[in-house]
Order: sequence, then structure tokens, then C-alpha cells
Amino acid sequence: MYEGVLEGLMGILTWKSMMLMVIGVGIASFFAAAPGIGGLLLLSLLMPYAITLTPYEFIALIIGAATVGNTANTFTSVLVGVPGGSGSQATVLDGYPMAKKGEANRAFGAAFLGSAVGAVIGAATFILTLPIFTPLVLSLGSPEFLMLVLWGLSAVSVLGGKEPIKGLTCAVIGMGIALIGTDTRTGIERFTFGTGYLESPISVVIIAMGIFAMPEMFELMVKRTRIAEVQSLGKGLVEGMKDVFRHWWLVVRSSMVGVWVGILPGLGSSVADWFAYAHAVQTEKNRENFGKGDVRGVLAPESSNNAKEGGDLIPTLLFGIPGGSSMAIILIGLYAVGIQTGEAMLTTQQPFMFAMIWTLVIANFMATGLALIFAPQFSKACTVAYYYLVPAILMFCLVGAFSVNLDLPDIYTFVVFTIIGIVLKRYGWPRPPLLVAVVLGPQVQQYLWLSVDRYGLEWLGHRGVILLLLLIIATIAWPIYRQRKSRQKAMDMDLVHEVRRPMEKGSMTVALGLAVIFGLMMWQGTHWPLRASIAVYFVGILGLMLVAMQVTRDAITLASIRRGEGEAVVPYTGEERHRELVAALWVAGLVGSVLLVGFHLTFLVFPLLYAWAHGGNWRQALWTAFGGTALIVFVFDYMYNAIWPKPPLTGWLYTALGM
Repeated sequence: MYEGVLEGLMGILTWKSMMLMVIGVGIASFFAAAPGIGGLLLLSLLMPYAITLTPYEFIALIIGAATVGNTANTFTSVLVGVPGGSGSQATVLDGYPMAKKGEANRAFGAAFLGSAVGAVIGAATFILTLPIFTPLVLSLGSPEFLMLVLWGLSAVSVLGGKEPIKGLTCAVIGMGIALIGTDTRTGIERFTFGTGYLESPISVVIIAMGIFAMPEMFELMVKRTRIAEVQSLGKGLVEGMKDVFRHWWLVVRSSMVGVWVGILPGLGSSVADWFAYAHAVQTEKNRENFGKGDVRGVLAPESSNNAKEGGDLIPTLLFGIPGGSSMAIILIGLYAVGIQTGEAMLTTQQPFMFAMIWTLVIANFMATGLALIFAPQFSKACTVAYYYLVPAILMFCLVGAFSVNLDLPDIYTFVVFTIIGIVLKRYGWPRPPLLVAVVLGPQVQQYLWLSVDRYGLEWLGHRGVILLLLLIIATIAWPIYRQRKSRQKAMDMDLVHEVRRPMEKGSMTVALGLAVIFGLMMWQGTHWPLRASIAVYFVGILGLMLVAMQVTRDAITLASIRRGEGEAVVPYTGEERHRELVAALWVAGLVGSVLLVGFHLTFLVFPLLYAWAHGGNWRQALWTAFGGTALIVFVFDYMYNAIWPKPPLTGWLYTALGM
């Protein structure tokens, strides 16, 4: 093991790996500091380039970028009360009040150093648990791995959201998407509709950008939110760092909460900070100041969200089960560069595992140093107006989708998943389960086939299978029980008290549409051999059962609303609907322009038009336009030597320029 530790460190300390780590940390810090941009979007944009690197270089760039986002996203949480990401939601409760009291720098000092300490604790926990997990991983067979994968799906579906049925349904949708393509066991083409494009699996990068990044940008286009001006940072940066040592036991406990959440597949940073904050409120003395600007309310969530990254690596690397949405994308990238999880990670590829641990620690200290030194500069990202931010992110998403295969059908696929993501977000369907299920779907099919082929039905009686089945049942039942109990007595941990929107009718429409899709899937499965269709029947039957439960629940909620019971509902206004239509037209215009005149001209013109239409400054819009165009020219024309499709209206220009 010690040889693996040293070899992993040496692989990371090469000049190119360190340079890529610095770049990844710097970009991730900016993305996290800018409101409305999440880690999933950053990973989606970096992944097409990262998979062309060597394994150590990939680790330095992607792991470095992925594990530091929870450090810099503290800026928006503290300065303007807007979470920079899911891992900084609970920080708002006390960080923003501290900023209003002139203690923003103190909050920064506590948050940044607390995050670094949490990362070290998370990495140490991973190494210390290796002697426990190594023999466990090596003793598992395909039935146990199947149940572990299903446990991961149940965890991410149920524990991450308030509506467990919707979460489970979205997981089934993801498994259904994973069925698309050529079945490796029979050679049957499933749901390809006669197109060669769908014979291969749909890229997870495209799905992630479509269902995560674009709905957030669409919402920003509708709300037209301009982030408030940054208040004075005040003094006390060093004082906040001292708070880490004053409350060291809270930092350690909160870090362990983060590690525990990371180990449980599917939970992720979306709940780690809340768990730690709740733990602090329930265990600390003098709790009356929580929510009013107590530094302990910053230390607890910030130390947990980076410790969570170390815990995330345990199920991801040792069992091949992503600990969250970000790890799901990373898992795909690991396979792309030749890094295998599970038994190989503990034997032949052990140095890569330790390289990730070293990167986790080094990158977090880099991010902490950057955040402490450049706090005034990073905080300026909080003031970026939507009419500059939106065009840049929309363009990055489009070129990111195209860059996966340098093929136009990827653009069409991206648009489809954008629509899916917007619909899911509007009507309260959680999106992380869908993405994780797309990643785990092939594993479910593979382990199921191996289990039946090797053991018949006897594997259902294995002790490990029974134990994990009980764990799955508990994973599904516990949050439902906790939710019912919390209605009577619970701590209010909602981040933003938004008005209650009418969504039941839309939710029922979505559910009925899914019922039709699941039924058609099963009908199509009757045309294939049982070996190729058994997974289709599994997805279809489970999906229909969950959809029926959700329709019933929505109908009951609608009936109670009509009786005047429950929470008051505020309908969408005519102005809001008009803005949604306008936003949809802008997105459609951008996609249409790319298809008709090409990326280069579109990237030059679109930011200028969008800024002009919304009252932006031409000079800043020009920076966005020329910056976006220069980026695609450098990355694709200079580095990739990409062959661009000839757009119908300007194909002659691409031919003349030799592009």
C-alpha cells in the first residue's frame, strides 16, 4: 500500500498534472463564486477535453475541479444570501446575517479553513477504512453488487428529495434511458428507431447539461434577477480562522457527518450541509443565536461539505456506485481513461486511487489559499448581471454538447434533454436520480444477467442479498417516516421560502405521459427475446406502479386545495408566462442560429443581441462575444482541428476559411 501511496503522489506532482490541477481549481473556484453555475455544469464542460488526457492528468484536472467547488461557492451564500451550489445552502442561514452585520470576512475565514480541515478529515477517513473495505469488496459477487447498485439508486431517489415517489420514478426513467442502444448480450437494438446514432448509449455529459444546467439558466432568464451589490466585507478574516480552532470539536463532528453522508450512495452534498447544521443546532449550547449570524452555523456546513468528498470516493471507487451526481459524471470519465473501479482499484490500479486522495487534499488547500487571497476579486462574480451570464453559459452548454462527438445529432439530443429538465424542474420532479440511474442502468443489467446466468434464482437467498434488500427497504422507508414525523415537530431547514406554486396538474400530466411511455416500452419488448426484454419489463412494470401512486397522490392534493385546505397556492402571473415564452424563443433562436449559420458567427452575435435587448452594456457584451468565440477557436480549431459541419446559410464561409 505504501508503494501505491508514493507512486500516486509522484504521478500527481509532474509539471503538467500540477498545472492542470491549478487550472481546474481556478476555474472551479470562479464557477462556484458565480451565481447560478454549479459543479455539474463545470464537469460537463471539462469532460470532453479531460478524457483525452492520461489517467494522472485526468485525476489532477477533474478531481481537482470537482472537489473544491464547495469552497468558493461560500461567496454568494455569505455576501448576497444566494447559494452558489447545493453544498452551501445551509451556510446562508448564518453566513448572510454575518455579512449584514459587517462580519463577512470572519465568515469567509471560518468557512475556508473549515473546508480545508474537512477535506483532510475526509481523505484520512478514506485511507483508514481501506483495511475494512478491501476484503469486503474482494469477497462480493455479482448478486451482492447488483443489490449495492439498487441500494445506491434507492438512496439517491428517496433521501435527496421531499417526494420519494417522484424520486423513484425519475430513477426508473433513467434506467429506461440506459436501455437505449444495442444490447451487448443479444445484439438486439433497443429503442433506436432505426437510427445509427442511438445504437450507442447517450452521453451522460449531454444529459447532465440538459437536465441540470439549462433549466437553471432558463429560470434565470425568466426571473431576470440581478444579484444585489456586494456589501462591505468588513474585517476579521484571521478571527474567522481562529474560530475553527475555538470550535474544533464541532468541526471534527461536522466533518464526520459529511463523511458518513458521502459514504451512503446517492446522498451527496445536497444534504450533507443540512445534516451538519442540524447536528450543530441540536448538540451545541447557547443555540439561540443560530440563524442570526452565529459563526458555528457557518463552520458546521462548510466543514461537512468538503469532508463529504472523501466519503463520496468510497462507494464510487470501491463499489463503482457514484456517491452523487458529480461522481456519476466522474465515474464515466474514469472508465474513459482506463481507470476501473472495484477490485482493480484495490490491486493493479491502486496508485490511481491514492492519486485521487492526494489531489483531494492538495486541491482543497489550493482553493483555500485562492479564496483567502482573492476574496475581493472572487466576490465580484456575485454582481454579474443575468444578461451577461446567460449568453455565456448557453453558448458553453451548446459547444459542450457538440464537442462530445463533434456531431450535430448531439445538439438535437441536448435540446430534448433541456426540455425534459425544464419540465421536471417546473413540476417538482427531482433530477439527480435520473442522471445517476442512467449511469447505473448498465450495471443493473449486467449484474442481473450474471446473477441469473451463474446462480439461476438461488442468488435471491444469499445472505448478503437478503441483508442488502433489508437495507434498501430501510433506505426507502426511513425518510418517509422521518417526513411524516417532521410535520409534527421539526426544525425549519428550508433555504428559500418561495411561494407555493400550482404544480399538481402539470405533475399529473407528466405522470400520465410517462405511463404511456412505459406501456409502449413493454409492448415493444414483446418483439424481442426474453433475454433482451427482461430489463424492459422490469423498468416498465416498476414505472407504471410508481406513476399510479404519484397520480393518486396528486389527485388527493388537488382535492384538498379545492376544499381550501393545505398551503395557499400562488398562480403564475401573465407576466411570468410571457417571460417564459420569451426565454424559450431566445433559446430556440440560439439553437437555430447555430444550425443555420454555425457556432462562430452565433457566438459573436448572440451575446450582443441579448445584452442589447435587456439593457446591457455593449462593451461588456463584446467581451463575452469575443471571449466565447476565441475559446472555441482555440480549443476546437487550434487544439482539436475539429471539422465543423457546413451550415446551410454560411457553409461557403467555412469552406473558404478551411474550417
